[in-house]
Amino acid sequence: MKSLETTQPGMFQHLMKGGFVVRRTEAHFNCVPTDQALEQTINREAKSAGGVIGFTLRKGALLRWLLTRHITGEYAEMYKAMCLTKHQAREHEELGQARMTRDLNDVRTAEEYILNHCQDPFNLDEVPEKLVNIVTGQMASAAVEASLSSLPSKGNAAYEEFINGRLVEGEVKSFWDAVPRKITLTFADMKKHLTDNNGKRIVMDTEVLFRRLLAVSKHRDVDFKMVLSYELAAVPPSLFHDDGALRKTNKADLATKLESVCEELIAPPPVTTDAKTAYIIDGMGLVQALNEDHFKTFNDLAEIVLKRLIRILRNPLMDTDNVSLVFDRYNTSSIKSAERQRRGATATETLPTHQIIGTRTVPNFRQFLKGSGNKSDLLRFVSEYVMTNAGDRLPNGKSVVVAGGCHDGQEVKRVSSGGVVNLHKLYSTQEEADTRMVLHAISLSSTFQRIIVRTDDTDVLVILLYYMNRGMLGPEVFMHAGHSGRYITRERYIPIHTIAVALEDKFCQCLPSAHALTGCDSTSSIFGIGKKTVYTSIRKQIESGDTIVGVGDIRSPEWMEAAKSLVLGLYGSKAKKCKTLNDLRYLLATTTDKSATQLPPTEDAFNQHALRARYQAMIWCCSHIPKPELDDPVGCGWFRDSSGLHQTLFTQESAPAEVRDITHLYCRDGECTDSSNCTCLLAGLWCIDICECSSSCQNAMPSPAGLEDQDAT
Repeated sequence: MKSLETTQPGMFQHLMKGGFVVRRTEAHFNCVPTDQALEQTINREAKSAGGVIGFTLRKGALLRWLLTRHITGEYAEMYKAMCLTKHQAREHEELGQARMTRDLNDVRTAEEYILNHCQDPFNLDEVPEKLVNIVTGQMASAAVEASLSSLPSKGNAAYEEFINGRLVEGEVKSFWDAVPRKITLTFADMKKHLTDNNGKRIVMDTEVLFRRLLAVSKHRDVDFKMVLSYELAAVPPSLFHDDGALRKTNKADLATKLESVCEELIAPPPVTTDAKTAYIIDGMGLVQALNEDHFKTFNDLAEIVLKRLIRILRNPLMDTDNVSLVFDRYNTSSIKSAERQRRGATATETLPTHQIIGTRTVPNFRQFLKGSGNKSDLLRFVSEYVMTNAGDRLPNGKSVVVAGGCHDGQEVKRVSSGGVVNLHKLYSTQEEADTRMVLHAISLSSTFQRIIVRTDDTDVLVILLYYMNRGMLGPEVFMHAGHSGRYITRERYIPIHTIAVALEDKFCQCLPSAHALTGCDSTSSIFGIGKKTVYTSIRKQIESGDTIVGVGDIRSPEWMEAAKSLVLGLYGSKAKKCKTLNDLRYLLATTTDKSATQLPPTEDAFNQHALRARYQAMIWCCSHIPKPELDDPVGCGWFRDSSGLHQTLFTQESAPAEVRDITHLYCRDGECTDSSNCTCLLAGLWCIDICECSSSCQNAMPSPAGLEDQDAT
């Protein structure tokens, strides 16, 4: 083939013009390789009815048939064309409208899943510096990143080794010798591990463990229901990924269901002459939405923020008298640490990496915002800029309130043409802008008839509905969500007051706890249960008078049982037969083919999850209190070490001793007389036939007769 251009120049030109493929019709996109074309034409006619199959066993007749088969095949094709009236479409089937519509829907489904459940891999403005698992958001360890980053060079080296060792003259190995496996570390090697009694690191594979339970039951008296009351893994698989990252869900699905009870508004209704409007903005959301192409220095960035605030105050359609700019506080020990790391921050980025000066050029903006120290300094700079420069540019009677961005995070200041004043009654210790915006909305409701909250966070929608139902907000409250692009506008105004009237009072009161139990920023979701299922199930359970209404009272001693009842109801009709999650695990494991990940969490793991959800719901339901007295999160589903807060996964062992031993701690002692060497003896168990101890094992399982003698004794 390399010399084809010189030996067969005509064939070379033919192949260069595409002669290596065949088109059987005039339709588009239908070229096939020549060997495939032969199979579809001559060979197909030869092997179908009337062909060589069963034709003759005489070699002479068969040879004559082979010499003429291409001609007979052509006649057969022509006869078919004459007799068959089937219309031959000139258009490729994949260009049909139905196929194109299906492909487009598949692309949209895949894109929606990636954008809602993963870190956006298409956003080139926020490319992390470190290797990230886009599904879990987990940052790769140094060893895993080095291993995966070196794959191209390892592949090239393996290729050169193969060529030089097997294909060149004087080769060392045979071409057919096996290629040795190259060990590569991946994210799977970052799984949480367990430690046995000797301090060895082991990884318990949940799916393998279930298959081995049958082997255990043959040799030891193991209660299968008792075994399933353990998680049988290093982490609860229904709540956490293998590397310990929280399972996440699409919170926006809940917002979609809540909005479905009212008409969509692309703009709020026109205001009356005597109505006053207050506008509250999530400050960090506003900053993160800025286009870095529109500013160069930090002064430019802050000026854009100020201009947007003034534009809102001057908008005649909004008729806004007050704009509140509310920022988050970034505490070093926060229950949202796991979520911030999932979004790209690392535990070491609590200190600022750059000194912010107004005339200094902004570094890589998206990477700069990954660090909580950088964000804290940036928000303070923007707040100071607004308070210093807004007064002379604000219209008369209009004001801007800045909260959370001062050097003292508790401070709240109002800026107007008359100067800057402190609003002591709104001084707050709340960490999240979500709850602090609601605090401002409640305070402003005594003066303003209409409140508009600018945010896309479903958590804020849940909190607003809770307080609207309690009657602590004004007559009209809208949540301004979505964004506008160059060609399409997806902004909308969600009427909180309308949704609260359409939904049951019990539903609105249960909503914060239910939302926290099924996945938010600080808590994990439950595998396979999305927010749409949660919404539908809760409404049905409330209509049937179920006990889940108890989750509406967070301080009630019956809250935990109500939370379990709520989660049981999410698993459908089978859960009606069960009183506990352990019962449901046993029922699903023995009557269905569900994997371990699809089973509900154990009672022990759920208790820790519920404590975290209750703590988060308590924070939301204390939004009206500027300085709420909250318990330490330690003991409420978290523990603290030198690196910060972490989730308490469960309090009991991950698996019973019988299962741990049979699965990972095989006995390798000789006579099994020393418990320090024999893991079976250490656990108080008989050695069984799959152990690797010798035939003189002193801990072997006695015969049935021997067991009867021991019982008699």
